Amino acid sequence: MIGPILSFILGLCIGSFLNVCIYRLPKEISLVKPSSFCPNCKAPIKWYDNIPLLSYLILGGRCRSCKEKISFRYFLVELLTGAVFLFSYLKLGLSLVFFKYIVLFSLCIVVSFIDIDYRAIPGWICIFGILLGLIFSLVESFLFLKSQGLINFSLSRIPLVKSFLGLFLCIGLSYFLKLMGDFFLWIWLALRKKESIEGEREALGLGDVDFLGMVGAFLGWKLGFLVFFLAPIVALVYGIYIIVFKKSHLIAYLPFLAIAVFIVSFWGEKIINLFFSL
Repeated sequence: MIGPILSFILGLCIGSFLNVCIYRLPKEISLVKPSSFCPNCKAPIKWYDNIPLLSYLILGGRCRSCKEKISFRYFLVELLTGAVFLFSYLKLGLSLVFFKYIVLFSLCIVVSFIDIDYRAIPGWICIFGILLGLIFSLVESFLFLKSQGLINFSLSRIPLVKSFLGLFLCIGLSYFLKLMGDFFLWIWLALRKKESIEGEREALGLGDVDFLGMVGAFLGWKLGFLVFFLAPIVALVYGIYIIVFKKSHLIAYLPFLAIAVFIVSFWGEKIINLFFSL
């Protein structure tokens, strides 16, 4: 029983840090200094006002100093991260895959909420994620070779090889389809006789391409491809709502990719097997 509780508490603490990343990274503010502060009045936040979930509830979602409302998103990110960590622990136990997945999911949460705010993400976050994915694969490869030795040795079974294949193939696929999407977007704008496409977003941004490369590094090319094709299905209902009722075609797409990553991480192989059994 202690394991699930500790995993949830760990998720809450990491979620609090992710809130810092979401707010500061796009603004290029150090993650270390200054210490936590109110986004409205900039007053420093005391440690007892910075306890995940509890402080937000005790203070009624307001700053102790200026009494202004603090975004509910801070509470949401902490709760979401705690729930994701707990679910991952219940599915995987205390294992290398558990730590690999919670790192991937944490990165997904950060880039998703940044994309919601800015419709773009700092590219280096995904580059950093790619390096972490390769490091995990390197450790997995060492453990794999240690347990398997040279018996039935196959290069394609080595996790690091799968990771590199996932990285390059996912980037290649997404970048190719990005170019195709941009081409058809250009044709559509030309038919509308727009003199400029300034202000029109690309069909698939480079941030999405980098993100899919990161996913490929963590999950390999098969699951990475599945994320690519599952995300539009996840986004479909919300996309129709936005277009019909808000008269907008601008959608933060990374959150839907992140949801697809979570689904594929746990049920990807079953989805693939089900598809090929039809």
